[in-house]
Amino acid sequence: MNINKIAIASLSMMSASWINPAFALDLYVDSNTQQIYAAPGENRVKLGSFEKKEEIDKLKATLKAEIEAELKSKQPAQADKQANPSEVITSLNTDSTNTDLTDNVATVETQPKVKKGYSPANLSYGKNGFEFRTDDDKFSLAIQNRVQARFAEPFDGDPRTLADLDKDEKSFMIRRARTKLNGHAYVPWLKYYLQYDWSQPVLRDLNLTVDKYKWAQVRVGRGKVSYNNERVTSSGSQQFVNRSIVNDVFTVDRQQGIEVKGNLFSGTWYDMTYYAGAFTGLGVGERNNDDGNMMYSGRLQWNALGGEMKFSQSDIEFHEQPALNISVAANSNRSKCTAFETDSRSCRNLTDVNAAGTARYRSPSETFEKGGAKSGQYEISQMMEEIHFKWNGFSFLHELHAKRIKDTLNSDQETKLLGGFVQAGYFPHRQVTAIPENIELAGRYAFVDMDTDRDHDKQTELSAVINYFLEGHFNKLSLQLSRLSIEDPIKLEKDAETRVWAQWDFSF
Repeated sequence: MNINKIAIASLSMMSASWINPAFALDLYVDSNTQQIYAAPGENRVKLGSFEKKEEIDKLKATLKAEIEAELKSKQPAQADKQANPSEVITSLNTDSTNTDLTDNVATVETQPKVKKGYSPANLSYGKNGFEFRTDDDKFSLAIQNRVQARFAEPFDGDPRTLADLDKDEKSFMIRRARTKLNGHAYVPWLKYYLQYDWSQPVLRDLNLTVDKYKWAQVRVGRGKVSYNNERVTSSGSQQFVNRSIVNDVFTVDRQQGIEVKGNLFSGTWYDMTYYAGAFTGLGVGERNNDDGNMMYSGRLQWNALGGEMKFSQSDIEFHEQPALNISVAANSNRSKCTAFETDSRSCRNLTDVNAAGTARYRSPSETFEKGGAKSGQYEISQMMEEIHFKWNGFSFLHELHAKRIKDTLNSDQETKLLGGFVQAGYFPHRQVTAIPENIELAGRYAFVDMDTDRDHDKQTELSAVINYFLEGHFNKLSLQLSRLSIEDPIKLEKDAETRVWAQWDFSF
């Protein structure tokens, strides 16, 4: 017996119920007096056949039992083609005035099983790469990869000594190869971010952000300290092939800790964005602190025109209205580090010499007994001011850094460093239509003074770059020419070298 046979049987049973006097009663109404009679007569019109409610309930129970018994008897292989007995709904028309048998046929509906903890999802592609998102928007995951292929001649790094200028290391390289994962979990405002670098390799970022309130967003984990634009802006969103010679000397880089960000008075002339954080202060290469001191950092940004801009260089958005952000920042730390870089040995020492011609700063990778830096040896405080402007294809960025390093194991001797840069770029198509609209020209000047109380120790950079944006910052070609000069405070000599960079930055 199948479902159709059961339905036919139910029709037969229902038909019998109207014919059998034990189940049904015929009623008539007098057309003149409107009285009800149980027998026909003159002027009497039949109203219909009516059944007892008790008999209908009994019939429904019998029919339901037959359907459930039939479904349970099916083989497991056919289970996906049958309705679950617990999901069978039988409905019999109880309106005794309705004599249409088709309205009393049992109706069987099947519902798909829903697994506990399961939520359907969809796939899309956008600015963050391939994105998976559940239909209820409780979870999302975006996956993006980036490859940066570079040619460098005669060397790739930033020279810090005269000997660095003599290097002959012409090379092709995969400068960066990274995978990014980001999204949210459980609620849209609980966000996560992960970035891994395959070329080094190292876990660069891994953090959670509570992004529920615009005035206070809390980030916990590993990531860049929101200190200055040049470092916080991704290398894939830079205006030049790489950051200036200022970066390695003054960056506080990536750290492990907690940071709070908030935007206040949005839309007013005093629109402000603030950042405040506390960190371990050893970069990302070590789990524990080297002493009881933490790194503290703060940044205050006045969004003077156009609101808060993202950390991204070049005006690829072609701002129709001018956007201007003016910022100041400060940072303090006490550790064995005088410089940072994101790798497995991120706590480093600056390259410089003292009056005797020996290394001024001890290496944190060596033990103190072997001449390395001691835990908490260097007390560092630094400040920065920044101007960022974009309008109609033109962009301008300026930073000025000051840094003081106190050597607590060398009679608290202090060294003051100063550095800064100014860069500007423009899409000339707006003035010369013969130039493709996705070509940008930019220039930069940068300097570093390793000791403001000492002469003949300046380092300078003068660079020009041409960018060809195939798909914004996600797919661009860059050619950069730089003139780099170094002064030696011991030899009192100065030299310079020209460096060429050609790069393809590709994200997908």
